[in-house]
Amino acid sequence: MLPRVIEGKLVFLAPERRDNVPFYWKWANDREVTRLTQGYGRAPSLETMQASYDKSAVADDVRRFGIHLMSTGDLIGRCALKNLNLIVGRGEASILIGDVKYRGHGYGTEAMRLLCTVGFDMLELHTIFLTVLACNPGAVASYHKVGFRDAGCLREASARDGKRVDILYMDLLRGDLVPDAKSGA
Repeated sequence: MLPRVIEGKLVFLAPERRDNVPFYWKWANDREVTRLTQGYGRAPSLETMQASYDKSAVADDVRRFGIHLMSTGDLIGRCALKNLNLIVGRGEASILIGDVKYRGHGYGTEAMRLLCTVGFDMLELHTIFLTVLACNPGAVASYHKVGFRDAGCLREASARDGKRVDILYMDLLRGDLVPDAKSGA
């Protein structure tokens, strides 16, 4: 049984495990999965991803989690708090629902809410921020549901499908986190 760091109604977060890296590698090399992420087009090797995992597993400035279904324990994505500065209480959130059939059903929103709860309650962060491509309105809406607010924009800082796109900055303070009435998180 996987250790559960925090549970919601739909998903739970468990510490990342090296044996999950092949799933992450598959998702990172699926253009449909990464099309709306800033990792689009990188196509890392499995060895590169294993080395990245090994490095982050011992890093002080990152906490990575697998996103698992409450009903089956199946791995459907990953999320992280990275670039952590525990002295000032700041961290950057990231998330990927790698299994496409679980997008648009609230799994990512709940996982982000749980991740932020870990950041605020366990790591005692004051501010959590993230970046998202403006061409990913589903993610932006999901982050707003969690309580993130628009904080800025890097205009035309990325490209997708032959067009320049903005990178949006969003932030969340402890008091901004919107609790989920269903999960209690």
